[in-house]
Amino acid sequence: MTGNRGGRRRKAGRRARDNDLDISQSNSDGQDGAEGSQQPKRRLQRLNPQQTQVLEGFFGICAHPDENQRMGMSESTGLTMQQVKFWFQNKRTHMKHVTGKEETYRMKAQNEMLREENKRLASAAKTAFCPACVALPGLNPSVEVQRLRQENESLKQQLSQLRAEAHPSSSRPFQLDPSTENIIGRENDMDAIAELAQSAMHEFVVLSESGGPLWMPVPGGSLDVLNKMAYAQTFGAGSSANAIGFMTEATRADGMVMMDAKQIVDYIMDSECYTSFCPGLVTSANTTKVYKWPTSAGYNGAMHLMTVETVFPSPLVPSRKCTFVRCCRDMQNGTVIIVDVSLDNGDGTFKCHKMPSGILIRSLNSDASQVTVVEHVQVNDTGVHELYRPSLSGLMFGARRWVSSIVRQSARMRDLFIVSKSASNGNTNGRKTLMKIADGLLADYASGIAAVPGSGWTILRGAGTEDDIRITYRKNNDDSNNAVVSVCASFHLPVPLKVTFDLLKNNLLRPKWDVLVNGNSVREEVAVCKGVGAGIDDVVSILHLKNRDNIMILQNSGYDVSGAFMVYCPVNIQVMNEIMSPSNTAESNNVSLYPTGFHLLPVEDTALGLGEGGATLVTAGFQIMLKLARGTGLYPRSASTAAGLMTENIATIKKTLTSSHPIFYRRQPPNNLI
Repeated sequence: MTGNRGGRRRKAGRRARDNDLDISQSNSDGQDGAEGSQQPKRRLQRLNPQQTQVLEGFFGICAHPDENQRMGMSESTGLTMQQVKFWFQNKRTHMKHVTGKEETYRMKAQNEMLREENKRLASAAKTAFCPACVALPGLNPSVEVQRLRQENESLKQQLSQLRAEAHPSSSRPFQLDPSTENIIGRENDMDAIAELAQSAMHEFVVLSESGGPLWMPVPGGSLDVLNKMAYAQTFGAGSSANAIGFMTEATRADGMVMMDAKQIVDYIMDSECYTSFCPGLVTSANTTKVYKWPTSAGYNGAMHLMTVETVFPSPLVPSRKCTFVRCCRDMQNGTVIIVDVSLDNGDGTFKCHKMPSGILIRSLNSDASQVTVVEHVQVNDTGVHELYRPSLSGLMFGARRWVSSIVRQSARMRDLFIVSKSASNGNTNGRKTLMKIADGLLADYASGIAAVPGSGWTILRGAGTEDDIRITYRKNNDDSNNAVVSVCASFHLPVPLKVTFDLLKNNLLRPKWDVLVNGNSVREEVAVCKGVGAGIDDVVSILHLKNRDNIMILQNSGYDVSGAFMVYCPVNIQVMNEIMSPSNTAESNNVSLYPTGFHLLPVEDTALGLGEGGATLVTAGFQIMLKLARGTGLYPRSASTAAGLMTENIATIKKTLTSSHPIFYRRQPPNNLI
């Protein structure tokens, strides 16, 4: 008991020091000797909650205030400008320390990866040899070439084995059927599937590891776009041909994932885990047929047929549903590739045809991996609204969005299970439950808006939007006459993506635009789990509202240069206490939440790179519970009220963010912490 009391006193002391402010002058030019020893001890002033809220709120969007900004904070808090200056200096030092630990670990893993890559390239340069050429007399092929030949022979043997297992008496060569009438029958043709998978793996490896003319980098280095002419020259013109009304999207992106390679493979190959690994992007994933089952050793050689539906959270962008073969293969040096390829021949029968795509996973150490994602599809984009067409090709469904989702979820899991295992932010089971609810909140928001066909929306005109306000509803499964109503609208904001995200997320500005907050001050109560960058931009958190002790807000937010999101909903304090109580294990399944949120997409600005310049395309939406008119759907008054609420909210957001933007970003962007 004495140890527990001591631990609580230490934690209370740390929380108290966070609110203490050093009000003494800087001692860099101080005196030495006996005169310096006679200086009085520095006095610490405890900040009250209002002062902390103002300073923390401003720091969230601007870590380097200028003199005019410090003067404004001094007037609003009652502190001197020198005290405000010292507080920001101490806060920047603290943030640098917090982010430094994870960044150091990440840099060590990346350094190890670069060292291995350097050794491989040096070895390849010393033993340069063309496998297509006949070896000259007296010249021995390099070790790398011998390895490739051995691997090629091994793959041929595995291919023959797959054919023998499926059709012991079949020896006919494989030819693609030019018609699509036999697509269903092709699902059972093991020869065709094995040949297709082998060809797709070869193409994917070339695409994932090649540079030069095949890929064109996007400014900022966030992703690469396929050079279609170089692709046609490399793989043949027939591979890049589009069906009428179809367009090709092909992007490549990479990132460091704080997770073991085997765990990543397990999440991606299991269709149920795959959905939870990419919430808000994958709404459904089903394994319809298994061609080769995984073994106790893992998924090496496993191959199955999957149907996956991906969404972008806007009714103006149709969802994409694609059926493809997914196969997994272990390579040399701990590298694993997972390749997807559609069975149809891309003649336009299906709305989404997946060319050889997938993920290459290089294991760096026991809990870090480097992943490279290639997403190459031919898709019917006739349903995409004009608002979203100026966006970069492949940005809404491309490789960068897949990488950011995988990196975000793995970082949150690491924070939840490893980094913050001994943290005092609630019990471990409660935090796991809250993360699961937050992921479900993001998934419900995306599916509730994007998974509804265009004919299912009622269109109402609203001021301040580049398109109409759209309303739809789905009836509850119970016998009540209630329905969940979804309201959605899209609009441009003349503010860069990063700035827009910071301003929306800032708790100091929130009372000015958020209807749910209703003018009350907001502060972060608990950071449930933090993702990329120590949770500065990527975090699941619980927010507390002043003067509303019975309500808290659960918020899920994340930022990437390819897009950002912020989804939240009110939660009753009793439900929150039940979730966070140590005895609770199953209450999360009974929690009904109706999300409100924003999804942000950068409007292309090639001069500065994604997210750093230009404007932002904002998709706003919310869900509420309303009663239905008997037999006639929504009451007209309910629909007009919901549209009016969205119109008013959009106008307030535009006014608040555009007027706050030049004030907070007069000097430097907020992500510069030192």
